[in-house]
This record gives sequence, C-alpha cells and structure tokens, in this order.
Amino acid sequence: MSKYFKITWVHPVLVFFALILDGVIALNWAPLLYKLPMSASPLLVLLVLLMPILVKTDDVLNEHLNLYFLAGVIGLIYDFYYTGYVGVSLIGFPLMVGLATWVQKYFEYSYFWEMVIFFTVISAYLIFDYLAFGVINVAKANFQEFIIFHMFPSILINLILFIIVFPALSILYRWLQAPNLVDYQVDNKQINNRLIFRRSDRM
Repeated sequence: MSKYFKITWVHPVLVFFALILDGVIALNWAPLLYKLPMSASPLLVLLVLLMPILVKTDDVLNEHLNLYFLAGVIGLIYDFYYTGYVGVSLIGFPLMVGLATWVQKYFEYSYFWEMVIFFTVISAYLIFDYLAFGVINVAKANFQEFIIFHMFPSILINLILFIIVFPALSILYRWLQAPNLVDYQVDNKQINNRLIFRRSDRM
C-alpha cells in the first residue's frame, strides 16, 4: 500500500462518506424506498463501518483507532441527522460492531459468509431500532407490520448494496492492510554490507 493511505484515517473518512451517501440514496430513491405502506432504510454506513471486521483487518485498525468509539460517534451523528432521537444509533451501532466481531470468530472469510454476517447484523439492528422506538413510544406499527413492511424491504435493499459495494471495498481494505515496504529498515551490519544472491537450481 502507499505510505500516504492508512486504514486509520481512510476508514473513518469512508464511514462518514457512507453516512452522507445514505441520505443521498434515501432522497433520490424516495419514491421507491418509501412507497406506503412499505419503507426501506439504506444502511450503507453500517456496512462500511463493519468492513474491517468483515475482511478481518480490525486488529490493525484497533491498534490506533477504537472501532467501538468510531461507531458511537457515527451513531450520534446518524441520530442527529436521520433518526431524530439521540441514543438509538449511538447505542445500536457499537452493539452491532460487537455482534459482528463475535459472529465473525466462527466463520472463515468468504463472500457468502460475509453476506450472512451482514444479513445477521442488519436484521439485529432493525429489530433493535424497532424496540428502541417502542420504548420511547414512537413505533407506530405492530411487530408483524414491522417485519413485512419495513424489515424485509430494508434487508433487501441493503443486501443489494452489499452485492454492489462489498467486492470493491474488500479489495480496498486488503490493500490498505498490506505491509508498506518503505516502513521496513534493514541494518547494513546484518548482511555485512553485501548483497545476497541465491543461485537458481535451474541454471
């Protein structure tokens, strides 16, 4: 990777960009996403937030930036601009980071299993969101209506976003994780100021 591109700052920037993009998608696709009685919530921000966990680069990121802290900050901003009630995503996003981290331990990295994990997290977050709004007496639909008219459409749109975005993001995050040769230093004394060549057996 380039020494100028570090996962420690690229990841927060991408998460913030995804946060804005969620609003853009919701605004421009409103006739499709919010066709009564159905409504679907794009959660691209949650996908990007979980990318270090999904591609197993979170250990590198956590050395310099706590993923739970980032989730809390982004959740707070999400509450201010989208949910309108501070505390829902502020608590929900870090919980989903914890859930994804726990579930990921039991699966090897593959496109299919990462989709399953994302499906699990999205489902859990939507249920948490519904219960949170129920606690503050804001949820208007009963649980059955929530499943049919909001949860199912939201899962569908977010799985479509996963299919479109995840392959490119996976390549990017693995590139960011790759070691930078510029960071390596070799002491000349270790090789006695000589270049070491290995004779090929094919000669």
